[in-house]
Amino acid sequence: MTNAQLASIQWGLFLSVVFLAPQLLFRQLTWRSAIITGYASMLFAATFLPMQTVPPRQSVQPVPFQWVADTLRDGQIAFDQMTLNVLLFVPLGAMLMFWGKRSLGQSALIGYGVSLVIEGSQLVWANRIFDVDDLITNTTGTALGWLGALAAVKVFTRAKATAVPQRSLAGVR
Repeated sequence: MTNAQLASIQWGLFLSVVFLAPQLLFRQLTWRSAIITGYASMLFAATFLPMQTVPPRQSVQPVPFQWVADTLRDGQIAFDQMTLNVLLFVPLGAMLMFWGKRSLGQSALIGYGVSLVIEGSQLVWANRIFDVDDLITNTTGTALGWLGALAAVKVFTRAKATAVPQRSLAGVR
């Protein structure tokens, strides 16, 4: 993990505390709001912080799956970046499946849209590269999160259905 990625994680944790504290203080904090606030803070920090002061030498990377050539050329860093992009959007897919009651296609489309907004914003405000690979990996992460949440629901439902019912001791003397 690079220093910039570690700094992004630290910023995300800091922002999570900053945004969760008022909810806690005013007793408005729920599990759902805590998860959404924490995720949104981490997503913002990972995609925008720390801000780049020097513009990149290339502003748009339009070649799909360029990360493969970058991994062969640069080594593990490009592969790790791709993996982190996938993992960053897994929670979004899970939240859309659990709370949004969205289909896989709808969730992937929402993940793509969120990623497109982030990539465009990075290009305009954060001196970062608009990378088509990020659109692909973020959309994939959203779909994998949705599928993982569905699998968890199915496993939980199956385990609950096959559990041995507990006998009540109320009528036993």
